Amino acid sequence: MKILIVGANGKMGQMMQEYLKKINCEYFCIDKLNIEDYKNIKCDILLDFSSYLALKQNLKIAKTKKIPIVIGTTNHNEKNYELISKYKKYIPIFLSSNFSIGFNVILQMLNQLKKIKTYQFVIIEKHHKSKKDCPSGSAKEIEKILLKQDISFNTISLRIGEVVGEHSVFAYGENEIVELKHTAQNKMLFCEGAYNVCKYMLKQPNGYYTMEDFLKSDSL
Repeated sequence: MKILIVGANGKMGQMMQEYLKKINCEYFCIDKLNIEDYKNIKCDILLDFSSYLALKQNLKIAKTKKIPIVIGTTNHNEKNYELISKYKKYIPIFLSSNFSIGFNVILQMLNQLKKIKTYQFVIIEKHHKSKKDCPSGSAKEIEKILLKQDISFNTISLRIGEVVGEHSVFAYGENEIVELKHTAQNKMLFCEGAYNVCKYMLKQPNGYYTMEDFLKSDSL
């Protein structure tokens, strides 16, 4: 598998390169300064760690090269989701704000919280001090699941030191406290997940895919 990394100069792009070197996976790098280089690169899949602002450009690249795209950027708006809906007819598209298997298992567990929806809910998410989006894309995924269950909650976002990522959901009842928590110890966790998703997407037909689809597959 030959991976084309877009946004290679960012933190995740650099970490991904380090990970792929360790496992001897061939990859190519492009960023906004050399974006036109993609025309001369032969690759199997595009891995996007650039910015939500570059989504249209990256979808066009994947469509032109007729390859799947795995999107790891966050903060997407309605216009971007409309673009994904348009391009999924032509290429396989995968979108996730968090490539951790453990975190996404917790997301599935959150669907059971409707049974205690009368409790008081609080989401606490912690990331490193330089993280731009607040709340994080992962926290927003938690919020979506709670909202679908008509659960009221408060979200607290903390930006502290070099914290990789912590997400906790607390449900406070009269006689008990329920806590679901995920802690990322290093970013290699996300690189490993992104690599496994890339392998999964090579086998998929045109369409739109998420971590929920990946967890249901036999790719783990």
